[in-house]
Amino acid sequence: MASFLFAAPWLNNPTARQTIRLLVSVGLSGLVAWLTNLQEPGWALITSVIVTQSSITETLSSGRYQMVGTLIGAAVSILPITLLMFHWPLWQSFAVAFVPLAVLASWRPNTRMAVVTLMIATLFPTQDDPYLRPVERVLSILIGVGVSMLVSYVVLHEQARRDAFRNAAATVRKIVDILDHARNRDIDWLGIQDLNDEGAAALRKVQAAVEEARRERWRPLEQRDPMLAALPKALRQLQMDTLVVARAILRAGGQNTTVSRETAAALSAGMMRGFEWIIIRCESEAVTRSGEEYRVAAGVITALPTEEGIDDEIIRFAVHILRTDLISLIRLLGEDDADRS
Repeated sequence: MASFLFAAPWLNNPTARQTIRLLVSVGLSGLVAWLTNLQEPGWALITSVIVTQSSITETLSSGRYQMVGTLIGAAVSILPITLLMFHWPLWQSFAVAFVPLAVLASWRPNTRMAVVTLMIATLFPTQDDPYLRPVERVLSILIGVGVSMLVSYVVLHEQARRDAFRNAAATVRKIVDILDHARNRDIDWLGIQDLNDEGAAALRKVQAAVEEARRERWRPLEQRDPMLAALPKALRQLQMDTLVVARAILRAGGQNTTVSRETAAALSAGMMRGFEWIIIRCESEAVTRSGEEYRVAAGVITALPTEEGIDDEIIRFAVHILRTDLISLIRLLGEDDADRS
């Protein structure tokens, strides 16, 4: 039954996965708050809803802001509570602490939870010791944040490696589009830049997924998954090379003397086979970490064309650096490092 549940296709839906994480987080927060006998367990549940995000990175960031703001607010609330015990008017006591916290929240918006904590500890009456209210508020936040982080690590996390390689394949497809349009000269430089912006957006997703993967485990990513760790840098270099090649081709204009049609066709076909292999490898790594025999990658590298036959020095140089970095990426994806996970 359990194996069927975790193999269910609907679990690939990000909305379904996040819904399950959120429900588990709220349920566990409520259970822990009940076991610790908090007078107001609702704050722990509210915190778990706010903190539990779709990625570990976002959960850690949200939890940090919640904790810092709550601790500041709880510490500052001691002042108005003390003033109230000396029979100061409520709103005057509250204003003494509220004004500096409002300035702090305006300067550092991530600390605005301090203002919320101050209001809860000061403006809501209690029959118990008034100093217990900020303490309970801190305990509630600790429970909500702690449970949310645990759930983010354990329950159906988003598998950043999968997302990284899927977006890597999308990035390479954009690179191929740029080279195709530049070769056909059916688009101007501004159009090339628009395509590059789309590729850059996909590359940013790769970088975000890699950063997420770094937080999934304590062991450094470079040790447990060197292929994934080096992926963004290799893609970024290939993307920059592509712009150089596209610029060089467009600069040559319609001159037929720079590259013969036969040479251009062979060069393009050989390069595209290398790019297609990279796309297939990235998509396969997104499904399962199986590695690849290095001799397969070596065969792909051997089949890549050289820049011989290109008279234009600028285009020859641009194609050379593109080929060099293309080989580096193929070698990276050809390494069988599946046993390091």
